[in-house]
This record gives sequence, structure tokens and C-alpha cells, in this order.
Amino acid sequence: MQTTSITALLAAVTLSLATGAGAKERDCSARLNGIDLALSYDDKADIWSSFRERRLTRGATCPGKVVIAYMLPGLSDEARAMFCAVYDEEAEQYRTVAEGPRDGYGRCDQPSRACRVVNATKREALEIGAMGRDMALSGVKSARTSAGALVLSGQASALAGALAEAGGAAAAALSAPGVLAGAAASVVVVGGAVVVCR
Repeated sequence: MQTTSITALLAAVTLSLATGAGAKERDCSARLNGIDLALSYDDKADIWSSFRERRLTRGATCPGKVVIAYMLPGLSDEARAMFCAVYDEEAEQYRTVAEGPRDGYGRCDQPSRACRVVNATKREALEIGAMGRDMALSGVKSARTSAGALVLSGQASALAGALAEAGGAAAAALSAPGVLAGAAASVVVVGGAVVVCR
């Protein structure tokens, strides 16, 4: 019986090594806000937004999902699914990420709020996530996505006010000047990261 389990274990390890052996690192390039990026990805990974992107992307151009992963590091593909890449057709470069649906190239299907990752610790992200339950009273809408992300949305002033009332290090990270500037905004807490879209 022990021999059978050892044989099964060896077979499983051999299979996983054989599966991983076919994977190859590919280099690609993208332009982000005037800076040329040299990125790489596993060619066996799910990095294509569509069959069209896979077939029509030429040369060493990075697929959209690879660029989004670069702009939102530390998140899983599932957590990044609610974001798209803002692409400037005229300048032929990426600008930022935004909330919203993607087209066949991972780019924003329609204009949306531009987002940026806020420099917050995992503890601060959890703190903001806990606040989400009580913010409806402050004129802030709170919702969870299927990927488990918490989205707080409303007028930037209402968000800033609710966070200031809650206090703590998390509120300080989001109430820094310029973070919640503008009219409407949303704060997305996903995978231990905090992303502000406005």
C-alpha cells in the first residue's frame, strides 16, 4: 500500500514537472505615459483578452492583461478583472487603469474613472474594508463584487468625510491631498490593496 502511494506521488510530481517544462518566458514591450517598458510573461498563462488579440498582436507588443498586471501588482487575475487599461490611441500608449469593461485588447470599452493604487498597508486595507459596512449612513454606497472586492462610491467629499470620521491610519492614507479630489469617486479594496478611482 505504501509502495502504491509513493508511485502515485512520483507520477504526480513527474506530471507537474512535465507540464511546467513546456512553459516559456516571453519578453514584450509597452509604452506607459511616455516610458517604454520591457515586460515578460509566461506564454502558457492566460494573458490574452480575446482570440482576436492573440491572433492580431504582432511583434513584441504586450497583451493587455500583462500591462494591467504591471499597473496593478500583487493582485490576482480575478481581483484585476474589474479594471481595464486606459489607452491613448493618438499617442499609442497606455495611461492608467480604470474601472469598467474591457474590449478585446484589455482596454477600456468606454470612458471610465481613472484609478491609481494608494500606498496603504494590508492592515489599512482591512480597516477600510471593515468601515464599508457602516458608511451607507454617510451618503457612501458600499457593494461587494463577485471577486470579493469592496467598492465604496459616492461624492469624493462624502467619502473623505466618512473616512475622516472613522479615523485611523487607513483614513490618513486616503485623506491625503489629491487622493480623493474631484466630484465622484470610488475606493476599491481588493486583495489587500486599495485603489482609488475618480
